[in-house]
Amino acid sequence: MSKKFYFILIALLVFVNIPLFCTNIFAAELRDSLFTLEEIVVIASKYPQELLTSMASVEIINRKDIEISKSENLSGIIKNIAGLEITDYGSPGDIKSVSIRGSSPEQVLIMIDGQVVNDPQTGKIDLGLIPVSMIEKIEIYRGPASSLYGANALGGVINIITRSGREEKKGTVGAYFGNYHTQKYQAFYQNRSNDLNYFFSGEYYQTEGDRENSTLDKISLMGKISKEIDQKTDLDLSIRYHDYQRGIPGSLYYPTPNAQQNDKNINLNLKWQKREENKDINIMAWYDFHRLYYDNPDAWGHTGPSIHKTHTTGLSFDSTHYSFSFDDDNTESGHTLTWGGDLKYHWLDSTDIGNRQDLNGAVFIQDVWQPAELEKLSITAGLRYDYHQIFGGQFNPRVGISYRLQDELSFYASVGRAYRAPTYDDLYWPEDGYVGGNPDLLPEIAWAYEAGIRFMNEEGDIQAELNVFRKNVNDLINWAPDSEEVWRPSNIGSAQIDGVEVVLKKEFNEHFIGNLNYTYLNALDLDTGNQLKPKHKYGFGLAYSNQFGESKDDFTMGLNGYIVAGRPNNLNNYYLFDVNMDRDFTVNKEKDRKIKLSFSVKNLFNQRPELVSGHPIQGRTFLLGISADF
Repeated sequence: MSKKFYFILIALLVFVNIPLFCTNIFAAELRDSLFTLEEIVVIASKYPQELLTSMASVEIINRKDIEISKSENLSGIIKNIAGLEITDYGSPGDIKSVSIRGSSPEQVLIMIDGQVVNDPQTGKIDLGLIPVSMIEKIEIYRGPASSLYGANALGGVINIITRSGREEKKGTVGAYFGNYHTQKYQAFYQNRSNDLNYFFSGEYYQTEGDRENSTLDKISLMGKISKEIDQKTDLDLSIRYHDYQRGIPGSLYYPTPNAQQNDKNINLNLKWQKREENKDINIMAWYDFHRLYYDNPDAWGHTGPSIHKTHTTGLSFDSTHYSFSFDDDNTESGHTLTWGGDLKYHWLDSTDIGNRQDLNGAVFIQDVWQPAELEKLSITAGLRYDYHQIFGGQFNPRVGISYRLQDELSFYASVGRAYRAPTYDDLYWPEDGYVGGNPDLLPEIAWAYEAGIRFMNEEGDIQAELNVFRKNVNDLINWAPDSEEVWRPSNIGSAQIDGVEVVLKKEFNEHFIGNLNYTYLNALDLDTGNQLKPKHKYGFGLAYSNQFGESKDDFTMGLNGYIVAGRPNNLNNYYLFDVNMDRDFTVNKEKDRKIKLSFSVKNLFNQRPELVSGHPIQGRTFLLGISADF
């Protein structure tokens, strides 16, 4: 394996004939061939806002970043980001989830095009179920955001923006092959015709993995059609379908060589958007169906498979008024008012916990005020009220400021309340003498405080950020033996989480861009004094780009990785590094049609750390592929 791997790597480098560091042809436009440091964010306030004026810490990952990462799922794209920790059970088909600033995965809200996709049964989502091929952009909000987004935004929010057909007519097909009998086939097509544009994508992926019963076989399909009703109004319809068949190998101590899981998901989303000079309006309706089938015939007391069918229907509305005035005579008030609400209905049909359903509603309002006499100051105040059919209402306020110290430097600070709702599993898990749910659970409550300094120079090629934060969490839901030795959840936990994040991004020249980040986290269980999360994380990335020949064909190469140290429970420190390469060859210059060769190596040094005890991650993998435009 080792000799074969290095032979393929050397052969590829010779084939594409790339002088990485001594080039005589320069890139025409850096921002066309590499990445840009994003200045505009939406997730922090529900409307487009300059990053330097936001009162939140936000990370943006664009399509170019996603393409060069060569990741197979969302977890691979975001694993190097400051403040984030990936929980990975190791094998290709095993569960992958994310923590933000010391949260649990259930305390992180995941959205696709603004629609919440957290599973009401478990409270989280398997990041492996989100295919990379459909993603255009990712916005990550570090810190509690329940004042805007409601339940489960206690740790942070991740919004995935899917691709669309708003660009010129283009299609691409690709085939990729790697070790562990891995094969992947992708295709997408986009077009724009007058007031109609559309995007379709499909992906098939199969691998045997490196452990017994670690196979993964998945199909992902997506279609999006957008209709321009008039110059100010759009209507978008998207459909997603996923089918994932996977082996669940279990831990090294308790292997499950015959356990199988199948996930099927269908999602329909309809969005109406209106953009006026001083007002934006968004209305969205959706339906989501998820079927999970799990069977381990070797389990003690096995009586058959577990089947869970979850239906979610939702409706949301929000409106942003720019230059809003509380005084009709004052048209230059400096207020930006955002308000709205949503309604969600969940219905679960489960062989384990029966039929469960709930109806939840919410309203919110937020005002961002820039006083005329203090134009460098921005004050934000927001409040959201959620009513949950099972455990009642929750008020979640947040206030903050952002101050422009200089044109390129800003300071922000905020304080807010957030919460996490108990899941169906927490509430209703069936009694069997060993484990059982607790229908009397209350939501987890957190108060969070943070401040930071951000720098972005005028040229946009340097971006730096320093954040400090504290979060006090009460009524944590802990599963532990009760007086009758039955494992049951209860609101007995409390935690204090303090941390520091340092982020630096730099475009060195027209070919190189790099980033460094460091996260310090002191997450303590206040009842036991135990450390809950790793204390140190170091992340880095370096990307190279150049253009060759008259057609200015792109070559890109990326090296990225991260180191985790100071882990709790005597778990070993670890490091993971990846290398990715792309090389374009123009076949039709007039139509801008290209063939692309790509090569990636994940886990470059073949490490086998256990991110979860007893579940080592997969060893070194490589993937070699070719794609062609049509």
